[in-house]
Amino acid sequence: MYVFSGDLYMVLNKLLELGINDLGPLSYFLGISFTRTKDHMFLCQQKYAQNILARANMSSCKPASTPVDTKSKLSVNYGKLVDDPTFCRQIAGALQYLTITRPDIAYAVQQLCLFMHDPREPYFQGMKRVLRYVQGTLSFVLHFTSTPASSLVSYSDADSGGCLDTRRSTSGYFNTLSSSSAEAEYRAVANIVAETAWIRNLLWELHCY
Repeated sequence: MYVFSGDLYMVLNKLLELGINDLGPLSYFLGISFTRTKDHMFLCQQKYAQNILARANMSSCKPASTPVDTKSKLSVNYGKLVDDPTFCRQIAGALQYLTITRPDIAYAVQQLCLFMHDPREPYFQGMKRVLRYVQGTLSFVLHFTSTPASSLVSYSDADSGGCLDTRRSTSGYFNTLSSSSAEAEYRAVANIVAETAWIRNLLWELHCY
């Protein structure tokens, strides 16, 4: 039994009087558009991505073919501090939300967010690179299909000693300290096996696998 205060009780009664309206199939929610067919569903944040580009004054920027420059590495104290760190953090946060339907930029955005406590020019340039990539891939969507999967396929990778500041290896979304590149690769494989086992057990419980 739950006991509510007088004001809360009145609010709950009012909500019950209003009832719940069926707004029909979901089409747009929190910046994400939903398109459904009989066997497929597509999630897209094109409008949200365009808003990010407009906030960054990059609506007409030249597209980039990749979200990150693989030849460069970021370091904590490298480069001059940005003039407006708050703006830099806001764009980084907006890009984080964009990764809901854009896993192709997840790694690049995650790496940039590691340095948002003290934003510097090289990080901001890296952020612009991500935005330029987004500009050229605005029509990308996240595709879900109702076809039952017959198997789970997992991929793993590791950046052995890739962090210039700690010499840690990056695997997934966190850093680990490995004594060799082989150990870094084994850690990455162990992580993906654990994740795959969790997903498999979840699908079993849902009677989907």
